[in-house]
Amino acid sequence: MTDSTALSERGLSASAKKQVRGAGAVLAALLALVAISPSHLKAQAALRVIGPVDTSIGGVHKFPVGIIDETGTSLTGCIDPFGAVPVCIAGSDVPNPGPASVPDNIPEEFFYFVADSEIGNVTDPDGGTGSKDAAFRFAVEAAVDPITGEQMLFGRVRTRIRGGLVEGRFYRITHPYGVIERPATAVSGRADFNVTEDLGCPPGAVQPCDFATILATRTFPFLVWDRTGIPTPAGFIGDVGIPHTVSGSPFGTNFIRVDRISGPGGSPVGPPIATSARFFIGGKLIDFTPPTAAVIAPAAGTVSGTVQVTATATDRVGVTSLQIQLDGVNLGLAGASSPVTVSWNTTLSANGLHRLRAIARDLAGNIGTSADVVVTVSNTVAPVSVTVPNVVGRRQADAQRRLAAVGLASAVNTASSATVKAGRVISQTPLGGASAARGSTVTLLVSSGR
Repeated sequence: MTDSTALSERGLSASAKKQVRGAGAVLAALLALVAISPSHLKAQAALRVIGPVDTSIGGVHKFPVGIIDETGTSLTGCIDPFGAVPVCIAGSDVPNPGPASVPDNIPEEFFYFVADSEIGNVTDPDGGTGSKDAAFRFAVEAAVDPITGEQMLFGRVRTRIRGGLVEGRFYRITHPYGVIERPATAVSGRADFNVTEDLGCPPGAVQPCDFATILATRTFPFLVWDRTGIPTPAGFIGDVGIPHTVSGSPFGTNFIRVDRISGPGGSPVGPPIATSARFFIGGKLIDFTPPTAAVIAPAAGTVSGTVQVTATATDRVGVTSLQIQLDGVNLGLAGASSPVTVSWNTTLSANGLHRLRAIARDLAGNIGTSADVVVTVSNTVAPVSVTVPNVVGRRQADAQRRLAAVGLASAVNTASSATVKAGRVISQTPLGGASAARGSTVTLLVSSGR
């Protein structure tokens, strides 16, 4: 049993890759997967999310911005810029200087998720020919046809053992996403086990494809470095250049095991021929999910006086800002976490309908806006008292102006007077110096002369 870190076979040419892809359809009948109920598979698929189409590359990059598995791990397509130090799998860099564009300057194939395991020697001790190599790949892969520009997004499950086996004997490969059984076949003077499945929207599918079909395929959840040994690189789920133990198998089989079996569905014959629990993991993390925000108090209805407004927000990574707004204007200061409560003095707002909402931001800059909570402000306005000016003896216009200046209305009656000149105030009700409600009326008696 061996566990090799060799990388010699990880960079297949484009033509070789295309030849290997075609094997999946004709060999589908040979697959015997670990038993799991269809209802369980459907429930798990329902937890997966495919992101919106990314048009940031010249408006023509039509691949999803990211994919989230049922554990919440969110990955974007791993593409290395031209000339950059590669962090993605070999061949995932744009071929020419300048921004990526479809179909002329984008990798022919790149990965949202890839897990490779390689075993240098897989030899059946009971008569196997010399082992050449063994490689296993589990991936969510994107591809572009450079001629037609057609775009594909598919899950890949590949098990490939070249040499080391006995022609016609049955072998079982147990891997993180299931079990495959089949006999070894003669290829170029050796006995091989070679199966590739491309699932979802694979090369050769009718275009345009529904990329969401990827969510019902088998390469979920994503395998990630476990918490032992080297820390996971920031922003990634592993390192494509370093083999590491992983977690994530839906069956708990976070390894590769090769067994010779007595026949289809049979028992193992002897100990495992080879095993490996180490994988080269590639996957670039992204957060494209906005926070969820809500105003939880007050409830929709009537409010008055000073009201405490409370908002909450949740996010798969973390909320960095939570702001409450009143009629589209910030109310109080934003909080750096959830919940947030601010005081609203409704007497400073007009009676009638008003809208409260919450706006949350996360570390990636995603913004989530709550539904509006509509409230009706209804405050009883207490009358305001003012002191009535004494305007007796003043001209009518001057008297009315002085009353209006303190918020009082005026009404005018006239009477003849032998002592008060025409146009001047003879008397007023209420009297000057009295208290009256602002907006109330002072009645003036104005002289019409003799």
